[in-house]
Amino acid sequence: MKPCAYLFCLLATLVTNLVRAQVPQLVNYQGRVAVGGVNFDGSGQFKFALVNSNGTTTYWSNDGSSVGGSQPTAPVTLTVTKGLYSVLLGDTSLGANMTSIPTGVFNNSDVRLRVWFNDGVNGSQLLAPDQRIAAVGYAMMAGNVPDGAITNAKIATGAVGSSQIATGAVGATQLAAGAAAANLGSSGQGGVPSGGIVLSTTENNAALLSAGYVKIGVTATADLWQARAGTSPPAPRELQTAVWTGSEMIIWGGSGSSYFNDGGRYNSTTNTWSALSSTGAPSFRREHTAVWTGSEMIVWGGDNGSFSGLNDGGRYNPTANTWIAVTTTGAPVARYEHTAIWTGSEMIVWGGYNGSFLNSGGRYNPTNNTWTAVTTTGAPGVRYVHTAVWTGSEMIVWGGKNSLFYLNDGGRYNSTANTWTAVTTTGAPAIRDQHAAIWTGTEMIVFGGENGSYLNNGGRYNPAGNSWTALSTTGAPATGRRAHAAVWTGNEMIVWGGFNGSYLNDGGRYNPTANSWTTVSTNGAPPARSSHTTVWTGTEMVVWGGTGGSDLNDGGRYNPTGNTWSGVTVGEPSVRSQHTAVWTGNEMIIWGGYNGSRLNTGGRYNPTVNSWTAVNTSGAPAGRSSHTAVWSGNEMIVWGGYSGSYLNNGGRYNPITNGWTLIANTLPNTPSIRQNHTAVWTGSEMIVFGGENGTVSLGDGGRYNPVSNSWTTPNFYLSDRYGHSAVWTGSEMIVWGGRSIGSYPEHYDNDGGRYNPTTNTQMGVSNFSGPAERALHSAIWTGSEMIVWGGSNYTTLFNNGARYNPTADSWAGMASNAAPAARDRHTAVFTGSEMIVWGGIGSTTTTYLNDGGRYSVAVDSWNATSTSGAPAGRYWHTAIWTGNEMIIWGGIGNGLFNDTYSYVLGRTLYLYQRP
Repeated sequence: MKPCAYLFCLLATLVTNLVRAQVPQLVNYQGRVAVGGVNFDGSGQFKFALVNSNGTTTYWSNDGSSVGGSQPTAPVTLTVTKGLYSVLLGDTSLGANMTSIPTGVFNNSDVRLRVWFNDGVNGSQLLAPDQRIAAVGYAMMAGNVPDGAITNAKIATGAVGSSQIATGAVGATQLAAGAAAANLGSSGQGGVPSGGIVLSTTENNAALLSAGYVKIGVTATADLWQARAGTSPPAPRELQTAVWTGSEMIIWGGSGSSYFNDGGRYNSTTNTWSALSSTGAPSFRREHTAVWTGSEMIVWGGDNGSFSGLNDGGRYNPTANTWIAVTTTGAPVARYEHTAIWTGSEMIVWGGYNGSFLNSGGRYNPTNNTWTAVTTTGAPGVRYVHTAVWTGSEMIVWGGKNSLFYLNDGGRYNSTANTWTAVTTTGAPAIRDQHAAIWTGTEMIVFGGENGSYLNNGGRYNPAGNSWTALSTTGAPATGRRAHAAVWTGNEMIVWGGFNGSYLNDGGRYNPTANSWTTVSTNGAPPARSSHTTVWTGTEMVVWGGTGGSDLNDGGRYNPTGNTWSGVTVGEPSVRSQHTAVWTGNEMIIWGGYNGSRLNTGGRYNPTVNSWTAVNTSGAPAGRSSHTAVWSGNEMIVWGGYSGSYLNNGGRYNPITNGWTLIANTLPNTPSIRQNHTAVWTGSEMIVFGGENGTVSLGDGGRYNPVSNSWTTPNFYLSDRYGHSAVWTGSEMIVWGGRSIGSYPEHYDNDGGRYNPTTNTQMGVSNFSGPAERALHSAIWTGSEMIVWGGSNYTTLFNNGARYNPTADSWAGMASNAAPAARDRHTAVFTGSEMIVWGGIGSTTTTYLNDGGRYSVAVDSWNATSTSGAPAGRYWHTAIWTGNEMIIWGGIGNGLFNDTYSYVLGRTLYLYQRP
């Protein structure tokens, strides 16, 4: 055999990015190869090098190993059809054996392409002659043209016009500040046409007035309630399928509280979910398969609880959000726990179980909606829970289990010839099922699984040589596992999760070139799980669903470049009350609470993108309610509360790492167990005061320093209490009101104290002209005053309050006209100029309120909050102020809530007209 190469076309096509000229460049090469005078068909092994005119100097090679024009070590696998093949030289997405082409290669005046070819039978041979790269390749140098080199002298008059500039190519970053406005102004035009009106929040807008605009009026917008949070992910489930479309992950089917025939589409760029249409969808199932064709997801087979399997399916088009049935005419027999791969034109289904173990299958062509049987001649033995990969020309099946035995054999199926070739067992990994397998471009890599023991080893199978190479176990995930998942990044296999008697949330990255492992960080990783799904987006591995003892509908996104995790939005946390909420500056963090059980779950809500991210439960404190939480500037600090017993421990949650640091109750000077206490953040410490432990109310507390993870005991002398309020002034914690245990009726307070941590001293708060004694009220700090409002005592529910000035140690009254109705267990936030009160319990224990009021500090007056579109009435909810809106979440009323609402204040707007 003497290979002959007839290069019918050499295209050096520059694929570049006009904004980022330094991205790796690509040269599109197309060629023809014949073996023994016959056009070659199948999977070929190619090696490429860019060399000088006499081939004695290598400028670049596909794997970077060529020296002096020598043959590179590692090949690139390409599909050859009737002798024709094409490749993007320098395209690193082809795998570890294709390196990028440095632009400096084309500093050389004569660059030639040298090619070697291996048909898998006759070995690698040099194709002659070397092909010279024409001028187009040198366009890659454009990315390195010095700034200022191209001047107007080099551009012909009129040469650059609208046809030469791509639509959208000139944007704000390409224009100098003010350039567009100056251009309009030079011709007497403006961004607003003559007579046009603009709105301003400034009454006398100097910029508009100086530009000639005339103020013609004023208008006001109404307060606005808005239900927030986008579409939530699918319900918790395991044994579902997932495909990656190029822009979205599509989840479908599975089982949890029931068997499902629904799903969701996850956009990793926006971290948002959208629903799949259920019209025409296949019936509910799990342990089915799904493949992505480039335009559709094809779902087939599975189990619906009958344990006899299904042999129907559907094709989902995400562009149209529609389903089309997969024909059952000629389809393989029903089955589940089988495999399916996509060849580029067909879905191949093989193996599985339906009450019997199977080694049959079928090829489905979606273009004509037809099935073709897969031959059983020479096929591997019956099996299920095996793996299958597609090489570009063959499906490789391996491992699994039959009725009695675990397996370590397999077969290669050529769909063109409808034939099987055995996979050697010489050097193969040990018998196993529920392992993972991926295709690298040249090899199948197998890892993990179970054979009576949980395994953390594997092997690399090279179909060209029909040979196995063992995977290094040095640095591999320490624990064996099954029902894990794996993806191929282009140069690494990432393994994550699984089960080995316990659920796992660790993993590893295997580099086959170096035969080495790198640990996957567990910092911020999703909770442990198995039977989940993963997809590779091109930059991240997305993990979703599965079971961790209970079924899950959360996940995470792993970036191997930074070895970091980020969250997958999970929708609102579960319903609850008596939880806490803090505002970080860009997210609201909800944690803990009660819904029949004490919870240690939570979520982070980003109002800008209107999405939730789960708070990691791995390493979190025990579930609790009636605790406190403060924001330190980089962590949420949770402490105390009740979880069936009273607590004096807690944790610090870092949203960047999505990780917890526990605060043990064994630290010296730790305050005693309690709930219904208060806590403030001073800028360096959390100060805790008061509360109760079911037996007595408390008048002590502690100062916690997160940097040193230590407590000190403050010098408090205020009487014991709980249900009180506390604010931080910038230098003092002011405590006021509350009640105490020990008498009937309970004693209510109308006194307080001011604690200065710098001097470790406390002084009293005057009760002269102050509010009546009460608890369960609200208090906010305005910057100069503490405002107390609402609450109750044993006999009275209040809708009044007062303003306390610590500088003068004096109280001032508040207007009562238009004040909201009396209430307790409501919320209050401060906007910078107004206190907004909302919700709570009213005149009876079943009067759940969804109204409130806005109190203006400057003019001592109330305005009612809008009830149009407001959430249902509730109490023991939370509220935070973001800087431009109040966000209400959770609580209890006629049921428990987990809804998210924002309240935006009405604004006064001034109208200006352009002459």
